[in-house]
Amino acid sequence: MRIFILTIFLIFVSQICIAPVIDFKLKMLKIRLLIDYADRRHHELEFSRFLNDLGYRESLNNWLSINRIGCFGEWQFAESTLRFMGYRKITLKKFKANPDIFPRELQLEAMKGLIKLNLSYLRNYEHFIGDTIKGVVISKSGMIAASHLGGAGTLMKFLNSNGRINRKDVLGTSINDYMKKFSNYDLE
Repeated sequence: MRIFILTIFLIFVSQICIAPVIDFKLKMLKIRLLIDYADRRHHELEFSRFLNDLGYRESLNNWLSINRIGCFGEWQFAESTLRFMGYRKITLKKFKANPDIFPRELQLEAMKGLIKLNLSYLRNYEHFIGDTIKGVVISKSGMIAASHLGGAGTLMKFLNSNGRINRKDVLGTSINDYMKKFSNYDLE
């Protein structure tokens, strides 16, 4: 009988001693999961805001837009860029005839693919993030926008030359302009 009472007593004491630890661990796990969710959601919203603002700068978010140099869509894709990315059937001529061949959803998919492609080209240039060139703090979002404007190679020349090579597109917008305009998005 003593052994039985002692066993019950030890089980009871162990539950009292262990339960708060288990409860604390569960609460900490829930807090970590909540923080991870909030962090992911924050970055998703920042990326959406970035894409929206870039689309506004390029075309006033008009997915049917065609500029005077022949770039088209919300993010003003060059035909050569789309061809390089595998969208060979989408041409300016076909887009003018039937914009539905390149709807906004497909443009968004293409834009996300272009960002991934440019980031892969720029992976050896991430050490520039946080540096200041020509009065602009280099950020990941600024690098993405600038590489969209002039290509990853043009951005690399800008970074390697410490801003001395600051190419402009045919409309007069420079790499430095886009680096500055799109520097404040948390895309890390």
